[in-house]
Amino acid sequence: MACSWIGNDMIDDTGDPYGARRPGRLVAMLIACARRMPHNALGKELAHALRSLVTAFAPLPLDLETDGIRMRCWFRDNHSEKKFVFTPWRFDPHEREFIKRVLPREGTFVDIGANVGIYTLTAAQRLGGSGRVLAIEPNPAMYRRLEFNVVAMRNDADDWPSIELALVGISDVAGHIELHLDESNLGGSSIVAHAAGGRTIEIECRELETVLREHGIAQIDVLKIDIEGAEDRALVPFLERAPAMQLPRHITHGAL
Repeated sequence: MACSWIGNDMIDDTGDPYGARRPGRLVAMLIACARRMPHNALGKELAHALRSLVTAFAPLPLDLETDGIRMRCWFRDNHSEKKFVFTPWRFDPHEREFIKRVLPREGTFVDIGANVGIYTLTAAQRLGGSGRVLAIEPNPAMYRRLEFNVVAMRNDADDWPSIELALVGISDVAGHIELHLDESNLGGSSIVAHAAGGRTIEIECRELETVLREHGIAQIDVLKIDIEGAEDRALVPFLERAPAMQLPRHITHGAL
């Protein structure tokens, strides 16, 4: 399953558009305090304490903006959301700055293991109207959040790249494979059994070259991959067989 964004009417399972679940004054103050903590070990611990208060007692989900990225955040089952919102200075700062530095404004970005879209939307902030993003996420729950967040960003953007989403896993074989869920951190789910250890769901997997061909992508400026220990299964066949012009100019890995 894949979709290209044409309209702006996608909403998540709550039925509310972005902005309907903004935090109240107290919750917003706690989040702002966490973000202002010093960038050291003490600041990290204090921010975590504030984060625990919000995730335990705030009415979730919350509609929030961090570093210009709009997201609907559920927090309790996804470490990426929590870390990015409460301590953005700790969420892959070098990797995200690298993307902003090397990605051409009219370039192509491929995000394998897109999670809720933080990297996808970081790239979208850099790209112009002729740019392209392909965000690949196999977990249906995370895919729905990704959809929602893309639309939340799209609504106010004037010069917006083409963003295509693919509900599929990337591996060295095509077919249906078990995804091992980490239900305390859905972003940690993996087709590698030892990486999560929870219950499993069946997902469709395809080879990367197949998915790129389906989306008409012949050249990649930046490829980001973070699929919890299955990176070799996704990349090695592609790197061995892809024509030179299709090989990514840059590859980065989510450091979380």
